[in-house]
Amino acid sequence: MPWNEQGSEPDLTPRESEVLELVANGLSAKEVAHEIGIAPRTVERHIENVRMKMRARNRAHMVAQAVLNGVLVLGTPAGPRACEGCLFQHEAKGSESSHKMKH
Repeated sequence: MPWNEQGSEPDLTPRESEVLELVANGLSAKEVAHEIGIAPRTVERHIENVRMKMRARNRAHMVAQAVLNGVLVLGTPAGPRACEGCLFQHEAKGSESSHKMKH
């Protein structure tokens, strides 16, 4: 489904793109807020704006649409907490065993 009548992708702001990447990597709104230093309610608003621009029904659909249409590329984790080459987040450095169990 095209984003608009011209078939171009949605015009996301840099902050909306940042929030989208973090949400796609599994962070909650509260975690995103802490990570980038803004209020959780502001993060929720950014998520809602992205969801509307992508004509998505929910967050999962929003991320799926972003991946399917090239707005997000799998295997390029955002932020220093993601392990290289995957989208999983880890609580602490020593959580390698829990990481392997999640794959």
